Amino acid sequence: MYGPALGSNGRVKSRHPLLAAGVLAVLVVACAGNEAATPVPVVSTTTTTAPTTTTTTAPSTTSTTSTTTAPSTTTTISTTTAPSTTTTTSTTTAPSTTTTTSTTTLAPTSTVPAPIVADGYPAQSEAVPWPTDAWPRADLPTEAADGVLTLVDEALRDPGRPYGVIDAVAIVRGGSLLLADSHEAYDPSTAHWSFSVAKSVTHAAVGILTGDGLLDIDAPTGLAEWPADDPRAVIAIDDLLRMQSGLEWDEMGGDAMAIVVGDGNADASGHAAAKPLVADPGTTFNYSTGSTAIVASLLADELGSGEALEAWLDDRLFGPLGIRSVELELDGTGNWLGGTGANMSLEDFARFGLLYLRGGVWEDAWLLPEGWVDHARTPSASFAGYGAGWWLGEDWYSAVGFLGQQVTVLPSLDLVVVVLATGGDAGRLVGDLGAVFAEA
Repeated sequence: MYGPALGSNGRVKSRHPLLAAGVLAVLVVACAGNEAATPVPVVSTTTTTAPTTTTTTAPSTTSTTSTTTAPSTTTTISTTTAPSTTTTTSTTTAPSTTTTTSTTTLAPTSTVPAPIVADGYPAQSEAVPWPTDAWPRADLPTEAADGVLTLVDEALRDPGRPYGVIDAVAIVRGGSLLLADSHEAYDPSTAHWSFSVAKSVTHAAVGILTGDGLLDIDAPTGLAEWPADDPRAVIAIDDLLRMQSGLEWDEMGGDAMAIVVGDGNADASGHAAAKPLVADPGTTFNYSTGSTAIVASLLADELGSGEALEAWLDDRLFGPLGIRSVELELDGTGNWLGGTGANMSLEDFARFGLLYLRGGVWEDAWLLPEGWVDHARTPSASFAGYGAGWWLGEDWYSAVGFLGQQVTVLPSLDLVVVVLATGGDAGRLVGDLGAVFAEA
C-alpha cells in the first residue's frame, strides 16, 4: 500500500513524515452533479341454420307443420292436388354449416422493472455497464482533451510541482473511466492512504445500518461512557457525523495524531468520548476525527469489530461496488478508526465516488437508502460548508483527506474527479479540471 505501514492487526505502524508536522489540510473545491401477460380471451361462435320444417298440403286443404331440430337442415315441400295430377318437389339442403373463430393464446412474458434512478442525480446510461467488475472506458471529450491532459501531466510530472506532490488522478464521466494516471513511483492498483476520505465511507456504512433499522441517527448514541445524567448523553449520531457534537477537540493541535499514532490509538472512541462538552450539541462546528471514531464504535456495537466488521462491509458495501483493494486501519481494540484509514486503489476510490454521483444507486438498485446521499449533502446547522461526512460547495461535494486526498462529485457535469497525493493542492487541481469540462 502506498501510505502508512500496517501491523498484523491492521493498525498503523508508522505515518508519513509530513503527518508528524500536525498539519491537517481541509481542501475545499470551488467548481462551476413476472408479471405474466393476461391471455387473450377465447371467443367461439357457432352458427346453425333454422330448424327442419316439413309442410304437407292434403286435398282437403289441411296443413300440418312439424318442427324438428337436426344436425342438418333439410327442407321438403310436398304438394298433392286433384287425384288426376300429382306433383312432388323434394329439396334437401347441404349439411349444416358451423363457423368457429380461431383461438389465439399469447405466451406469458416477463416484465422487466425500469432501472432505479435517484431523483436529482444523473442516471447511469443503459449503454454503459456499471463498473462492478471492470471500468468501462471512454475517450475524453474532444473539446476538453487537450486541457485535461495538460493539467494532469503538469500535476504528475512537472518538476516544478505546480499542484504539490500529486500521486494519481482519475476522471469518471457518464459512468465511464476517461482517465486514470499516476506518476512513476506509485502503482495506482495498490491501496493509497485515504486519511479523512474515510469519514465519507463511514457515512455510507451508517446509511446502510440506518436503512436496516439498526441505527437511528437522530437518537442519542447510548454510549456507556455517557450515562443518562451526563450532559453528553444527548449527543446524537447525526451531530457526530456533522462535526457539531460540542465535544472539546483540537484536530490540528494533537488530538487527531493521538488516536491515529499516539496513546489514544489504544481505544480511539474511548479517547474521544472522554472529552468534555464545551458547546451545546448541534450549535458549533468543530472538525473532529474523534467524532467519527465514536461513530465507528457504534458500527462495531452492532456488527462486531475487526474481521466481523470487515466481513460486513465487504458484503454490504465494498463487495457490491467491486471494491477489492480496501485496507482498514484499526485501533488497539480492533475497531475501525472510522475517521481515517479506508485505504484503497485509485479506481476503487472512483467507484465510491460514482456511488454518490448516482445518489446511492448501484446496478440499477438502491445500495444506500433512498435519500441518504441527500442527507450527506444537506448543510449542517453549525456550518453550511459541511454536510454529513462530506464537504459541500455550490454544485459539488467532496470527500477530503489530509495531504491532498479528494473524491469530488459534480452532478451537473456527471463527473467524478479523484486526486491522491502526498502533500498536494488537490482542491485547486479539481477546480481547474472541472472548469475545463464546464467550458467544453
